[in-house]
Amino acid sequence: MSKKLLSRREFLRIAGVAAGGVVAASCVPPAAAPVAPAEPATGAEAPKAEAPAATAVTLAFWTEGWPEWIDPKIEAYKAVKPEVTIDFVTFKWGEMMPKLLTATAGGTSPNAIIQDRFRMAGWAARGGATAIDDFITKFGIKQEDYIPATWAECVWQGKTYALPWQTDGRFIFWNKEIFEANDLDPEVAPPTEDWAAMTELAKKLTKTASDGAIDVMGFVPTQTLGAVYGNGGDFVYAWANGATFLKDERTAFMDDPRLVETLTWEYDVQEAVGGIDAASTFSSGWPTTAGYSPFGAGKLAMMTNGDWNLANFAKYYPDLKFGMAPWRMKGDASNSTGFAGGFCMAIPAGAPDLPESFDWLQYLLSYENQIDCGVTLQAIPALIKAANSDEVIQSSPYPELRKMANESMQYANFRPVSPAGQNIQDLWAYPGTGRDWVLYGQKTPEQACADMQTEVQKALDEFWASV
Repeated sequence: MSKKLLSRREFLRIAGVAAGGVVAASCVPPAAAPVAPAEPATGAEAPKAEAPAATAVTLAFWTEGWPEWIDPKIEAYKAVKPEVTIDFVTFKWGEMMPKLLTATAGGTSPNAIIQDRFRMAGWAARGGATAIDDFITKFGIKQEDYIPATWAECVWQGKTYALPWQTDGRFIFWNKEIFEANDLDPEVAPPTEDWAAMTELAKKLTKTASDGAIDVMGFVPTQTLGAVYGNGGDFVYAWANGATFLKDERTAFMDDPRLVETLTWEYDVQEAVGGIDAASTFSSGWPTTAGYSPFGAGKLAMMTNGDWNLANFAKYYPDLKFGMAPWRMKGDASNSTGFAGGFCMAIPAGAPDLPESFDWLQYLLSYENQIDCGVTLQAIPALIKAANSDEVIQSSPYPELRKMANESMQYANFRPVSPAGQNIQDLWAYPGTGRDWVLYGQKTPEQACADMQTEVQKALDEFWASV
């Protein structure tokens, strides 16, 4: 490196400035002795130094609903963290994930989201979520405090990517007045452990009008025709039959003979009540908005559906006489199964302000707010202590049924934690493919399961080849 040499003139100029500085310093009179601060007057406090102002931060928070619950939480959080602004955006159902993927790819991820838990594994496996184990350790959060199914869906490859928020179960509901009118004991749950008996019962309870149209539908086990006949039953029946969907994390098991048997039974029940055309015609007469339920109106004898119906029945059908019970394992009335759905809270990959983002989620997931989730939304809090609290149980219009539903989550099943989880969900439970190939008579159960096996295995192979 070259050095710049000073000319004689430059040297004298710098030296002169330095000398002048010394002279100037020598002309300053000596400083006076320091004066001790005055003692404060009796009873007065010495003034305290003000804490530095907290840095303002704006957190983008995305969901697909629940503004009635979240808006008050934002206001309450602002009172304790005035430096934090929550930019809350709620999307229509199904619209958030495409926008989230685009935002993450473009480096503009929101700080936090509410996510459907079954999506977490596939999302995290592809680098979409932030692992939060360090925060979990720092805040002393314990896995055993949460309903098992809700925590399991938040973990991928040993790392935790979300915290559970709430869950919901699936149960068999029956209309007691319809049972009584058909000489059945209205206080005895349908024999869900006996699939042949359920098929016969569905047929017996189906009644036609004088014009041949179905007036009362006995039971349609599948959700293929929308929410009119229920929700989540397709998974419940598979688990009740011992099916698993995967052999291991790399190997699909969609051609499990127990899945073939499950689809065969669903098809047989549908045929017993008149077939897909009759089921479709009956369902088309009911709007999908809340308050228009064939079950609530006394036109559907049985359904597999979620515990959220308790609040709906109290609001729209307060005089409805109904029963609700867990679905039993096939051939074993002493053991039950269930389906834990629900949501979690997570931080997308690339999100800024991680400590502030996690603090916001921690606030939403506090014990007090878990209680409020159960009371206000009539959902099942993921925190066991909150789910089983008297405050949550007694807030239900049907406390005994709410207690049964919440406690049943301890043994509930959950959808496969897999990078192919969305593929399995689409094929087994969404309209148009998989299950519907059978119900619409397009494929045999054996062929449908073989084709689902091919699709899910392909998705797994492609994922594992990419990592």
